Amino acid sequence: MFDKRFYPHLWLLIIYIPFVFIVKEFLPQNAARENGPIENFQLVLLAVGIYLCWQGMKKTRGSMDKYIWQAGMLFYILVFGRELSWGRALLMQSDGTMPKWRELGIWGDIAHPLIGLLIALLLFLFWRGRFFRFLKTVKIPMWDLIFLVL
Repeated sequence: MFDKRFYPHLWLLIIYIPFVFIVKEFLPQNAARENGPIENFQLVLLAVGIYLCWQGMKKTRGSMDKYIWQAGMLFYILVFGRELSWGRALLMQSDGTMPKWRELGIWGDIAHPLIGLLIALLLFLFWRGRFFRFLKTVKIPMWDLIFLVL
């Protein structure tokens, strides 16, 4: 179930974790603002996740695994959309607030039903890919999981 090997990329995480606590003392307060550099970097990481799932989907031979990779892509897309408040963060008003859903016209009306459909599709893809059977056959990198939690 768990792969206990220590991969070389984990050294970067060992350096990164204390680095974050040191750097936060020197960053200006507005570095963490909405649509600021930290949030934009999070979007880059989520886009990388979408790309890696797409690459994994192209390389896999099993049809069930393709569903898992598609579900992974959709999961990252949903998190990406949530990070942008489903587009509202891109339409920030001059006072720094986001527009209300009713101010967004047709998008404000269809956004939540569309998100619900995407979540239903995500669950369907996990079901088609037999996600729980997949978890029994794959080895999850233990150290990556620990750093993810940290």
